[in-house]
Amino acid sequence: MRQLVGIFFASLLASACPLGWGAAHSAWAAHHRSVLGGKPDPCCGHMRSTRTGLVGKAARYNLVGKRTASGERLDTVTPTAAHRSLPLNSHAKVTNLENGRSVIVKINDRGPYARGRILDLSPRAADALDMKHARLVAVAVDPLGR
Repeated sequence: MRQLVGIFFASLLASACPLGWGAAHSAWAAHHRSVLGGKPDPCCGHMRSTRTGLVGKAARYNLVGKRTASGERLDTVTPTAAHRSLPLNSHAKVTNLENGRSVIVKINDRGPYARGRILDLSPRAADALDMKHARLVAVAVDPLGR
């Protein structure tokens, strides 16, 4: 059963790739074309698995005081995030592709459930990425090993 679930998630990640996001995506795509031997990235969805992680859109969520999937309460002090498939209580480096700022977040919730997003960020993480006035931001998510 574990092998079947592993194969399912591997095929799910392999079939995903990024949307075009203008200048931020162009810079990212140019960098990764050089890594991928000059081949352009096919465009077919809202996230892309790379050697280091995922690229997609992130939004700020502000449910301060509510319980997360891990049982913790969302606060304004800890940089945390919600992701659909990364393990709970793991960490990831999130980089804002528009301004280059990054933050290490703890994955403590599930989501986002809105289409077109790969990550929901706590208020602290969103502030660290300078997302105060932006609703959606293009980000790179790099899971960190233990």
